[in-house]
Amino acid sequence: MNANAGTRGVKVKSRTSETRPGDYTERGCSFLGCRIVVCGQVKNVVHLVHSPIGCAYYSWDYRVDSRGYCFTTDLDEFDVIFGGEKKLYSAVEIAVREFRPDAVFIYQTCTTGLIGDDIRAIARRASEEFGIPVLAFECAGFRGLTQNTGHRIASETLFNLLDSNPEKRLDSSNSNRINLIGDFNLKDARELEKVFESLGFEVICTFTANSTVDRIRRMSEADLNVVQCSKSSIFIAELMEEKFGIPYVEANFFGLQNTANSLRMIAEFFPRLSTRIEEYIEDEVRRINPQLEFYRERLGGKRVFISHGVQRAIYWIRPFEELGMEIAGVSTYFGSRKEIEKIREVSKARVFDNPSLDEFEEILLSTMPDLVVSDDKLRHLCHKLAVPFLNGRGQNRAYSGFGGFMTFARDVYETLNSRIWALAREFA
Repeated sequence: MNANAGTRGVKVKSRTSETRPGDYTERGCSFLGCRIVVCGQVKNVVHLVHSPIGCAYYSWDYRVDSRGYCFTTDLDEFDVIFGGEKKLYSAVEIAVREFRPDAVFIYQTCTTGLIGDDIRAIARRASEEFGIPVLAFECAGFRGLTQNTGHRIASETLFNLLDSNPEKRLDSSNSNRINLIGDFNLKDARELEKVFESLGFEVICTFTANSTVDRIRRMSEADLNVVQCSKSSIFIAELMEEKFGIPYVEANFFGLQNTANSLRMIAEFFPRLSTRIEEYIEDEVRRINPQLEFYRERLGGKRVFISHGVQRAIYWIRPFEELGMEIAGVSTYFGSRKEIEKIREVSKARVFDNPSLDEFEEILLSTMPDLVVSDDKLRHLCHKLAVPFLNGRGQNRAYSGFGGFMTFARDVYETLNSRIWALAREFA
């Protein structure tokens, strides 16, 4: 863990240093970044994890937005010694026959990476045999320092699905086609699609929330890629710019000012829609500001601790400040030096990199925030300490855009004012 100011008993560790055997790390592995973060939301796909059954923990329980079927080949000692390729091919055959998916995604894990099973050859053979895309993701957990390596592997592999035939690309002289890249929450993706379609855009694909194999194939038809989470998804935008000449912009749709700035930046690429976009921004701000005053009066001065992947941590700072709240501290799972410095540019709060759960408990006891915003890995710790907790991913609701920010403000207010916390502190 690393902090720009010390905490009681918390050891300082250099950012993104290599995880050594014996280290307890919260960064996640390449497999998580590939299977869960990027690929898990693609609809009507069989996710086949080539692994012992332990890796199947990530199959169902980690994120509620997973939209496909997920299975494991359940390798045992015999398979490790003699190889699991026959078992993998048989699993693909059963998955295609029983579920009739649009595609099968095969994921390499640490065990199968070490024993050398050739998942590419199996995928190629199965794709020819069954007539559907069978993609091999060589994302063994040890392949990178953090899950970010898995993000890159997922993007590079999914890029092979894109239609590269220039004859099929439509005339873009009068089109307003965009891809929304890097949003992995289904409700956020649907909210943003609705907003952009109301402004006159055609959303080809949301990568990967609310996406399908067919929508991913059509991504090469877009005029502009709008990248929400550059940490996880900049890779496919760069590949599309290099191969198809499609430009991209990095956007942020969390909070009033961030959303307005991002829409104006996109309007620069579509001048014919600029007036319509500006009118929409003015109407939404005029509608929302009176309602936000209610929350600002009641949330002003409250202290919040943000713990997320580095990109989302950066994105949440300004929205909380727009609610009048103070940032008590920020922790990230896999931020680079450059990204940690970016957090420091927008906030004077202490920044912690990769704290374990034990370390995070000490951080909470020293910073004493009124609210923690993170994902579910910290939920139970916060409940144990009777610290109000809010899942910053929204899960079953949208936090993106102007409307999403109102939902977020309401959830923050209701979480802080729930009577359960007073009861919990009696037993903490």
